[in-house]
This record gives sequence, C-alpha cells and structure tokens, in this order.
Amino acid sequence: MKVSEVTAAFVKDFCGISDNDSDAIVAVMMSAAKDFIKGYTGLNEEQIDGFEDITDAYLVLVNDMFSQRDYTLSSHKQVNPAVKTILGLHAVNYLG
Repeated sequence: MKVSEVTAAFVKDFCGISDNDSDAIVAVMMSAAKDFIKGYTGLNEEQIDGFEDITDAYLVLVNDMFSQRDYTLSSHKQVNPAVKTILGLHAVNYLG
C-alpha cells in the first residue's frame, strides 16, 4: 500500500480509534506525518509512494503523534527507531 492510498479510516483502525470525535485531529496528524517524512528523506509525495515500507513508518508516525500529543519537551522523546531506520534507508538529503 502506498502512503497516498492510506485513508483516515485505515489510520483510525491502525491506531485503535473507534470514535468520530477525533477525525479532525487524525487528519492533521496524517498531514504532519507526511510532511515529516518528506522533510526527513528529501523525497516528494510521488517519490515516497515508491517505497511501501515508508507506509509502515507513516502509520507509526501518525499513531505516535496521536497518542503522544503533549507539547512539552523531553530529552527522552525520540523518533521511533524503526521509523528512523526505514526513512534513513530512503533519505536523499544527507549532507556530507
């Protein structure tokens, strides 16, 4: 499945969200996760659709953003290691 094929209903199922009260929040998190992936990898939307493993990273990011949506900084919060590995495999914007 491509990132562009992921629906809000699929994300809600993946995240275990059963109500409709969070639809707007889910939509924001989906957009933010996609932007994070594009910024992290340097790929555009068409390019991220070329890698199905990025869809897994996308779903994990959305779930993490939804379930951990506090706005305080903590030195212990990091990008999920699996997400970091998947996105690192496809990053084209490394310097050096």
